[in-house]
Amino acid sequence: MKLRIDFRPSIVVALLAAAASLFWLATRIPGVFWFAQPLALFYSLLLALAALALLRIRMIERWMDWDEPGRLLILAPHEDDCVISAGGLGLRNSRLGGITRVVYLAQDETPDLPARREAEARGAWNVAGLGKDDLRFFNLMPPLESRDPEKLRRAAAVVRDVIDEFKPTVIVTPAFEGGHVHHDMVAALIDRLRTPADRFAVFEAPEYSPYVSILNTPHRVLALTARWLFGLVAYNGPPDGVDGRTILKLRMSPQELADKRRMLAAFVSQNAPSLVATRGYPDRLIASASRLRRRRPFDFDRSYLRLVLALRRRLPVRLVDRILPVQLGTIGRRGTITDWDAEWGKA
Repeated sequence: MKLRIDFRPSIVVALLAAAASLFWLATRIPGVFWFAQPLALFYSLLLALAALALLRIRMIERWMDWDEPGRLLILAPHEDDCVISAGGLGLRNSRLGGITRVVYLAQDETPDLPARREAEARGAWNVAGLGKDDLRFFNLMPPLESRDPEKLRRAAAVVRDVIDEFKPTVIVTPAFEGGHVHHDMVAALIDRLRTPADRFAVFEAPEYSPYVSILNTPHRVLALTARWLFGLVAYNGPPDGVDGRTILKLRMSPQELADKRRMLAAFVSQNAPSLVATRGYPDRLIASASRLRRRRPFDFDRSYLRLVLALRRRLPVRLVDRILPVQLGTIGRRGTITDWDAEWGKA
């Protein structure tokens, strides 16, 4: 059974340091040197990578306070995404007397699930005191495996109407990160809709992505190095960004964090126990600059993902996936990542 380390990166570094030290000690045993030295060097390299990742976490993460009520608009493609990204913000804002509205933009394509997931979302947000009129459900996104620029343009018009009617002071969207094409679509729509006259702040919430970078995804690096601790350790860290922007962590009380986990537990149809265990962290947000007009979340041609995909074509797939695990592209665009120009089409 594996030791599961949730959101405690320093423990991974300490375990790698212990492993490297043991192998260096083993080099002093007669007859063991030539076997132990390569392992000592390898685990020292892993330790250096993990230590750099821990340093990067300290550099790019900052605590964020939310002490004034506002008009908070949370845009999410799917029902669980809103709580993962901004459940803590919604809780805090409502309890401060602010107004929170949650808008869902995609509908599950499986028969009977949309109604069930809507009921779960209402149950989750009931914990935060939100009522029936505070949640809106639309079916605006193209089918997962399809491109439909015209539907995206209609979605843009509806979202703009929602913004103009609600008049938010803050909008939270999924991050444009290549994890799921619907997430990227929502983030890209807000990029396109914002105008110089808008006075609301926009935050993106990372959730998951196939992007791996020593400098920009320190928690992912720690998860990869932890896999080499003899198969006995699994590190579950919070999501990273894809471009080195500061990650803002909402400062939440123990009770608020417990309430966010209660909200996640409402999504029974979406594996609630896993959501509670892996997404029960303080909200993580990235301030979005206006009119970014991004085409792709990251440079696919020089990415870890492209390397893994190339190796899977040349080596046994199970071996590559075991040694170099990664999500195999954007969900909905497997084998590559979101290309907004292709999704939006020609103007």
